[in-house]
Amino acid sequence: MSLFYKKKQKLRIPTLIPLINVVFLLLIFFMLSGTLKRSDILNVSPPESLTGASAEAPEFTILISKDNSIAINNKVIPISSLEKEIKIIHNSNPIEEVLIKADGKALSGILSDVISFVRKSGIERVAIVTKSIEIPIK
Repeated sequence: MSLFYKKKQKLRIPTLIPLINVVFLLLIFFMLSGTLKRSDILNVSPPESLTGASAEAPEFTILISKDNSIAINNKVIPISSLEKEIKIIHNSNPIEEVLIKADGKALSGILSDVISFVRKSGIERVAIVTKSIEIPIK
């Protein structure tokens, strides 16, 4: 045995497998924990408002587009059958609040008709979606 003899070490090559495993685990975690935004059947841009309050999670949403089309449960319906559809839904599952998401360019008469149909069906609370406007402070 020699005092000056050094044992040769193997050349170590870093592996990427643990890094790839961690990246895939993070990808799966964020895919499962992220929330998906539910898209509406009609393209609706709500009007702007200075005041507003947050509505509780409504069980039922009515959409009114700028061409005055009405949609319930991802199904476009004519306004003549709106009252009947609301009553059918309310009778099968009692609803406390309805959220109306109307386009800013929709006719206000259609909105008032929808609100009156909702009230006639026995639903007391109606919330209307609006975009809030920021007032610049001077």
